[in-house]
Amino acid sequence: MKKEEKYDYDTFVQELAQIHVPNDQLAAARMESVRRYRKENRKRLQIWKGMALTCALLMIFVGTIRFSPAFASVVSNIPGLAPLVQMITYDKGVADILDHHYYEELGQTQTKNDLSFTLQGVIADETGMILPYKISSPMDLSDSVTEKIELRLNGEAVHAQVDFHRYREEKVFQIEDNLIVTFFDPINYENAQFELYIQFADEKQTEFTFPFALKKGIAKAEIYELNEKMSFEGQNITVKSVSISPIRTGVTIALDPNNEEKIVDFDDIRILDEKGEEWSAIDRGTVATGSVDEGTTYYMQSNYFREPKKLTLSIGKVLIVGKEQDYIDVDFNQNKVVSKPSIPGLQVKVEKPMVTLNIPTSSYIKGFNGNATDANDYDVDAESEDINSNNDYLTEQIEILNLNGVANPVRLSFITDELYLEGTQKVDIPLK
Repeated sequence: MKKEEKYDYDTFVQELAQIHVPNDQLAAARMESVRRYRKENRKRLQIWKGMALTCALLMIFVGTIRFSPAFASVVSNIPGLAPLVQMITYDKGVADILDHHYYEELGQTQTKNDLSFTLQGVIADETGMILPYKISSPMDLSDSVTEKIELRLNGEAVHAQVDFHRYREEKVFQIEDNLIVTFFDPINYENAQFELYIQFADEKQTEFTFPFALKKGIAKAEIYELNEKMSFEGQNITVKSVSISPIRTGVTIALDPNNEEKIVDFDDIRILDEKGEEWSAIDRGTVATGSVDEGTTYYMQSNYFREPKKLTLSIGKVLIVGKEQDYIDVDFNQNKVVSKPSIPGLQVKVEKPMVTLNIPTSSYIKGFNGNATDANDYDVDAESEDINSNNDYLTEQIEILNLNGVANPVRLSFITDELYLEGTQKVDIPLK
């Protein structure tokens, strides 16, 4: 009996060794997962700061109108500007966009199944779009969920991320907000015919399609090649370039493949002008795009329409992942754990399609980070829920939503303690 068990185990290990796992793609997926988790935490924190943001909104809005007659004129002539005004509280570049009339009003409204959707306007550049919208209904919209959102160009879906904000705790019957679109690949705006397609996950699967074309020209991005090398505690990066567009500024960073530590994020990237005014990281929309091999572009606010005399890029708080194992591998066909971190007290139970974790709160693992991949490195849909928590243990249950076609073992990645490399590096951006 023991020999048979050993033979099965050895055979299984050999089969695992033959499975090809593209490490670069897996590392990139983990990096994006960590960034998204941290971004979601910031979003949740904003809920508790709602009244403070409202006060800031009023102060900035009134102050801008008072000291900028051009902006006041723009505001008075554009109906339904609330979503963009809200953005001004954390993205000063939007005020410049409105001030310079780089906004196109669309004003398209469709009503279906007691749901009214208005596409109010568009701001577009080479990096993506901001699409202000309004939803209204006699029914409560606080739990409204979209099944699919897609931006189409000449009939084909654009390779892009569309962020749809949905953190509302109280009943609401009208929502005004922005769809934030980030392009993963450059698009050709010449003779471009766009469609915004939205399908809601209600009983009737209500869907809307809004065709639109841009009348104004697209502002060309200002690109500054740097290729500046920086080092943080012996871990090296190369700042390849800075690209400034009306909606966002992109800082492209490549990691040295010979680094001993795994860098997963940069928590303090900012650009300062000669007056010390900062362009900080964006709070809404995709945080970064790119790959480990070609470099990752981190997005920030933009002051595209200003003419600074000097710009300085500052990078600090470089986040790394500890060398400890930050994942578990489970086989749902056999309901068994293939690999897990060596943490005293960590318990993992597999019952298809569930994985239940008992995690010691004193450990470096802080829970599932939302990233699941199969043996072929394909993404696997999974969701988790904290079912119990005390001073000693966190109990979390992870459900795989669809195991059809999934190759075992499945890898579930964890959130881990944050470790930072010391130091801040700066470099002047050579303005043209």
